[in-house]
Amino acid sequence: MAGILARLTSPLRHIDADPDELVGEAYRLLKEAERNHGVWAVMTAYTGMATVKIQLAQYLREHRD
Repeated sequence: MAGILARLTSPLRHIDADPDELVGEAYRLLKEAERNHGVWAVMTAYTGMATVKIQLAQYLREHRD
């Protein structure tokens, strides 16, 4: 029951994004990180954003009403 309440009150519930588009954006960010090989700050930023987008897409696929 706690899981259902958490999903109903989650701020992520109101995100209107297509999970497939988020994964596509994550792929483009990872490609950009590859182009900046050796520049660790830039690579970390791109891969971090890609990770967030993939996790958000996974959450939306699992919990969308």
